[in-house]
Amino acid sequence: MKRVLSALILGTIVLYVLLAAPKVVGVLLIGVVMLLAVQEMLRMVPASEGTISQPALLTGTAFMLIGAWVKGQPGLASGLILAILTLVVFRLRGGGVQGAFREIAAGVFVLIVPAWLLAHAVLFLDDSRGRAALLFLLLVVWVCDSAAFYVGSAVGRRKLAPEISPNKTVEGFLAGLVSSLPVAVLFWLISSEIWSLWFTIAAGLSVAFVGQVGDLFESILKRDAGVKDSGSLIPGHGGMLDRTDSLLLTIPFLYYMTQWLACCLR
Repeated sequence: MKRVLSALILGTIVLYVLLAAPKVVGVLLIGVVMLLAVQEMLRMVPASEGTISQPALLTGTAFMLIGAWVKGQPGLASGLILAILTLVVFRLRGGGVQGAFREIAAGVFVLIVPAWLLAHAVLFLDDSRGRAALLFLLLVVWVCDSAAFYVGSAVGRRKLAPEISPNKTVEGFLAGLVSSLPVAVLFWLISSEIWSLWFTIAAGLSVAFVGQVGDLFESILKRDAGVKDSGSLIPGHGGMLDRTDSLLLTIPFLYYMTQWLACCLR
């Protein structure tokens, strides 16, 4: 019951942000998600990597969020450079030579995953087409995750990655891919002026594939960190990273897919 209630509340908030809220509301919501995800990822970093400055990571996250908000993709890139610079400056001021390589490398990883990846969501908020594209992505990911779970639980026999996520199956993975097709067709029927049918189908299949890879990506990090969930923030769902694992790669993937293949959108 907690899981369903949490999903309904989160879904309502997301729909409001994408369909009715001004851009600043969406930016603030994405910023909160980024900061929470960074804190959870930081807690998952193995102790062997040393102590990473939390203020440096949160400051860097803010740089990327503000850059994406003010200047779009160039601003996001600039924000990442400033974020890494901030991390390095904090490390130069607060530590010796021993362990510097591991600490800085781990800090850059946390800045990129999840902060920089999730910040791409801001780039979709400029107009109705972008918001529709982000809504499409979220629908595909949600339907894909549901199909993979239920089909995998019912008929799954072959393990997809038993050491990483024992419950995931090949059958569930394929069901997730197939589930993107009706979502893509329905989205095209409702919003045919945004993308061509073939691009919409290709985008749906790609997002379903990349989303499941992202899910496994977070799972392998959690297994290495020795935790079941990244946190306990959301009742029935775990932490923020547990809710955004399928979005970490799909959000930037779809953004750059539409940029690189703009000639094929129609």
